[in-house]
Amino acid sequence: MRIQNLATALGPLVAAAALTLAATVPAAAEAGAASAPPARALADCPMGSVCFWSQPDFTGKMRAAQYPQHDCEAAPFGTARSVYNNGYETRTFYAAADCKVHIGALEPGGSVRSVSVASWQ
Repeated sequence: MRIQNLATALGPLVAAAALTLAATVPAAAEAGAASAPPARALADCPMGSVCFWSQPDFTGKMRAAQYPQHDCEAAPFGTARSVYNNGYETRTFYAAADCKVHIGALEPGGSVRSVSVASWQ
C-alpha cells in the first residue's frame, strides 16, 4: 500500500486521515493496526464490490459499487465515512472531489473504520 506524504502540503488533519487509511490492512493486520471490518460489514458487502458507509465504523447507510463508472467517481453520500474493499483490485481514495487530494489505497480485503472519502478510482 502506498500513501503520499501529505503532512507538508495539506496539514495535519488530512495527514491523520491518510495515516488512518494506511494503518488499515486485511485481517492479517500486524499489532497496533486497525482490525478487519466487523462480520456484519463483511456479510453486507457483496463480493467484488467496494462498499461505502455514511457513518464511521461501518454504520449508517451502505452503498456498494463494483467499478467506478468514470476515471474519478464521487463517493456515495457526498462523503463516505467508512470503506471496505471487497473487490479484486486495489482502489484509491481521495479527500476532495475530482480525485484531487490523495488519501491512500486499499488492497482487496482492506478497510478503514473512520475516514472522509469524497472520491475514488
